[in-house]
Amino acid sequence: MKRAGLLFTISINLFFYLSAGEANAVRIQEDDTVSVIINNNDTLVVDLEETVVTAFNRTQRLLDVAGSMTSIGQLQLEREKQSFNILSWLGNAPGVFAHEGATNTNRVSIRGIGARVPYATGKIRAFLNDIPLTNTSGYSFIQDIDPALIQNIDIIKGPATSVYGAGLGGTISITARRPGVHTSGISNSFQAGSFGLLRNSLTADLSGDKASTSLVYSISGSNGYRENNQFSRDAVSTISQLQFSDNSSITMLLSYIDLKSHIPSSIDSVTFANSPASAAENWLRTEGYEDSRRFIGGVSGSHYLRNGLKANISIFSIFHDEKEMRPFDVFYEDRLSFGSRMRLSREVKSEGFYAEITSGGEAMFEKYNYSNYENIGGAGEQGEIISDNSERTARYNLFIQADADISKWSISTGVNLNYTGTDYSDRFHSGSQDRSGWYDYGIIISPRISSVFRYSEDHRFFATLSHGFSPPSLSETLSPEGFINPDIKPEKSWNLEAGFRGQAAGKDLFYDISFYRMQVQDLLVAERVAEDAWVGRNAGESIHQGIEAEIHWLLLGGSRKAAVNIIEEVSLRANYTYNHLYFTDFTDLDDDYSGNRIPGVPGHVLNASLYSATGPGMYAMTGWRYTGRMAMNDANTSFTDAYSLLDLIIGYRASFSGRVSADIFLRVNNLADRHYASMILVNAPSFGGPPRYYYPGLPRNFRAGITLSYR
Repeated sequence: MKRAGLLFTISINLFFYLSAGEANAVRIQEDDTVSVIINNNDTLVVDLEETVVTAFNRTQRLLDVAGSMTSIGQLQLEREKQSFNILSWLGNAPGVFAHEGATNTNRVSIRGIGARVPYATGKIRAFLNDIPLTNTSGYSFIQDIDPALIQNIDIIKGPATSVYGAGLGGTISITARRPGVHTSGISNSFQAGSFGLLRNSLTADLSGDKASTSLVYSISGSNGYRENNQFSRDAVSTISQLQFSDNSSITMLLSYIDLKSHIPSSIDSVTFANSPASAAENWLRTEGYEDSRRFIGGVSGSHYLRNGLKANISIFSIFHDEKEMRPFDVFYEDRLSFGSRMRLSREVKSEGFYAEITSGGEAMFEKYNYSNYENIGGAGEQGEIISDNSERTARYNLFIQADADISKWSISTGVNLNYTGTDYSDRFHSGSQDRSGWYDYGIIISPRISSVFRYSEDHRFFATLSHGFSPPSLSETLSPEGFINPDIKPEKSWNLEAGFRGQAAGKDLFYDISFYRMQVQDLLVAERVAEDAWVGRNAGESIHQGIEAEIHWLLLGGSRKAAVNIIEEVSLRANYTYNHLYFTDFTDLDDDYSGNRIPGVPGHVLNASLYSATGPGMYAMTGWRYTGRMAMNDANTSFTDAYSLLDLIIGYRASFSGRVSADIFLRVNNLADRHYASMILVNAPSFGGPPRYYYPGLPRNFRAGITLSYR
């Protein structure tokens, strides 16, 4: 009741505030359209030819980016009508595969990197408005970010950026809503669907000449498809921009997330086939759950100095507090991290020549406390403490990048220096078992060089050679006896890629195709030695190579006028991923897996969606996804079945008096009611029973929603 009252009060106050005045603003309407609002009456529409990205620390057209990346713009985000998290958006990008086991159990891999991390996204760096979402243990929490907060997502594949740090798999850069490009107004989006799904999201924008603010407040909940699968999340975020002058600006982001999600866990093949809605027996008995709170805050500023010099500096802090009830114990953790990023860049321009040099660094400090307590009889009753640990970690990144445009060539070079050290304290040791101490892996240098050749006005060729790494977390360095293994090394790789990108059919068709090969050395193996105990060691090498291709085609609309005036747009998006990933030198204990496929990644993935809209306001989108079979263990003795999914969205948009608009939609997921696994637990162990590999995907399910907006 208190939350509902607060929501109602905010809505009423903002409604009257906005009704009282007029504001000039610029609003990004779609990926390629900007609407300039003049005194809230007239609208001037400007078409943009290309998507503009900043993921490589340089504002440039996607067409000219020297590397493999996928940009997911606001238009695509809005059309797909997602609810709880951003994983579906990421999973639809070529080269990216997202496992969705439950609302709090998932994993994202890029080019197969991170596919063998058990329950989280690892070996991939992630940022929200330059705030690192990757903790010092190497795990990125991206599933908790409220979809209503997001403006666009840039996915850099492979260790292709020195400015963000040379992540082994790549970098996910999320940009929050930019209040300065939205007109003042308020909108409310409500969704309801199968399995008790309810979601309400309120968004308010205040836009002025010098200052603008966006507020996003969301309430989400679901009973879940499976036993012990309930979920609830509250999220409130605010983003503010202040423009002091043409040369100086400040942006502030504050976000708070309160989440409780029950855990059904994975199940074996017999249960998966006969009763997929069941939870694992031990997790159901203890009523396992995760209860967490997360706060993200950051302030960034930019200022243009003399002689083309620009300074960007940001400070940030993240707090995470969590309790997890598990059959084997009760786990508590809290993380407090803070840090700063700074960049200095200078442009040099002359006739026929452009260059930009950027240098800077990132410092992040984190205090991580975690402890375990007995779960008496596995019945959900907390007992005595059994471990108490603390880690204080410092991570430093220094980088320099130089870009130059000469005639038809663009060249980008850079180098990243990383140092990470951890002061570990075992606060519950006995006798000589104290593992406390300082651990680090020295300085790691990661160079990069890439180039783009503009062989015609609308077509490009690009190539990149880069180095990346992924340091092990402290838990991965423990021996079976509980001691630190000083011989553990970070995973490292060299990445070579090349591709073509361009526009055709009067710039209504965009295409992007890339070929890559990564050689990963000092491959880190996670061997499970108990129900909640993993041992890491460097076991060999692997090869990651493949093809990623995508097209965006405006079939009707834009420069191609519809034959029938009632049809406003017909557009096609499609992408294909071919993964040829295998171990080249991999021995785990006495088992030689050299030549085997890397588990957790399908060999072939195909995504396609067709969108159509009419002048009267009707629209529809169909989405089809094919996922090939994948190995479930290193031995390649078990494989999933290939499957395909079909989704459908239909809706209607209407506008009243130029200020009030409505959007009503119905979404049907898994229209053909396919039985499939939405996530697998790679190398699932056998402790007294068959391996529990499977997280069942949802059967056919429905979701309907309505969005009301006042501008």
